[in-house]
Amino acid sequence: TVDLIRKKSEHNEGILETLEELSLHQLNLEKIEVISSCCKHLKILYLQNNLIPKIENVKKLKELQYLNLALNNIKKIEGLQSCESLAKLDLTVNFISDETFEVSILNLRKNLRLKDLFLSGNPCCNFPGYRNFVIGTLPWLQRLDGTKITKSERIVARQELESIRKKLREKSGVVPKPEAVEDDDDEAFTAENRLKWHLEDLKEEREQEEARKKAMAVQKPADPLKEARKKMSMKVTNVPEGKLPPQRNMPRVKFSFSEDKEGNLIATIEAPRYLDTSQIDVDIHPRWFQCIIKGKNLLLHTPEEVHPDKSKIQRLLHNGHLKIIMPIVNWKKATSSRSRKDKNAAEKDGEKKKNPQKIAREEELKRRDRLAVDYRNIARNNANKAASAATTGTQGATIGFLTHKASYNLEETAEIQRHDDGDESSDVDDDGEVPPLL
Repeated sequence: TVDLIRKKSEHNEGILETLEELSLHQLNLEKIEVISSCCKHLKILYLQNNLIPKIENVKKLKELQYLNLALNNIKKIEGLQSCESLAKLDLTVNFISDETFEVSILNLRKNLRLKDLFLSGNPCCNFPGYRNFVIGTLPWLQRLDGTKITKSERIVARQELESIRKKLREKSGVVPKPEAVEDDDDEAFTAENRLKWHLEDLKEEREQEEARKKAMAVQKPADPLKEARKKMSMKVTNVPEGKLPPQRNMPRVKFSFSEDKEGNLIATIEAPRYLDTSQIDVDIHPRWFQCIIKGKNLLLHTPEEVHPDKSKIQRLLHNGHLKIIMPIVNWKKATSSRSRKDKNAAEKDGEKKKNPQKIAREEELKRRDRLAVDYRNIARNNANKAASAATTGTQGATIGFLTHKASYNLEETAEIQRHDDGDESSDVDDDGEVPPLL
């Protein structure tokens, strides 16, 4: 399995993609699997002393140079045609018999880089022409069972190859069929095979990515802040009687409350303009309401008790804002504007009576306003005052501000004396152009 291979690749920090050497000996393995899909760059593979009966699933190990399958249950050499870099093969002490000997050696004819071959301990080694048959069939070999092949051996093997083949077939009674025909079609460089190889590579890459994620996955502890926000964003369903749920604004939208003349409490929520209305859910209660916007809860308390069953919800088209109209339960119509003004005037009078300093100040301001001079008509008023002074004998021959002021002071003094004497009549002629005395 992948876990076993990763465990045995600790020398490469558990990275299978760049693994070049793997040792899986003495593990009682019964089958070769997974290796070619996850260790494509493998160069040395140790599988000795297991229970493997067949050489398989190594076709994609293009860089494999040394394969050790000693002490297994292999009866025939096969499945190594695509291992083009194979230079050393160890099949010591297996079960290759005379019946499978010829076809086994023929299956190695495509491994042109094979230099060392170990077959000692197999039943086929007891055949008299065993060594010459191997040397004659695989002329590029340099060592057989650890012994270097000489030139003379090559010449003799080439000369005796046909006779040895006849004797081997007579003894085994088997005429081997070329096994590589089907494999040749699968390994041929064609458009169909290229597409097939590409799809296989993609599948292997996906499996490797999934295995890597699974191996590197780390269980992180839950973030308490995120968990609290998630809980606060959920819709409130169960609230104890007589209690109000805590307010919250998880979507972080602006809102406002207002009251119209018809006794409605209006809550305006500034929802996103282009948000689909299907992602908004409103739930109204007598003393609170909640608005779920994109899965986040906005819960607010109402200033007064409202009628949930009579409430209305509107979505404004020009800005997308949400308008919730909730009728107030104990609402009384306001009094008329006239009575309200009278009430306000009475309240002001009461305030004045309660504040004598304010009353004195207002009276002083009024007195100063009466004594003020109107500078806009000062020229005409001076002429009128001069004419009036000539008829009444008032002193002041000059016309100007001082004369006007002196005349004004005399008139004020006369008015004060009449007020003190209690005489409301006046001997001064009534002139329409003269401003009235206050």
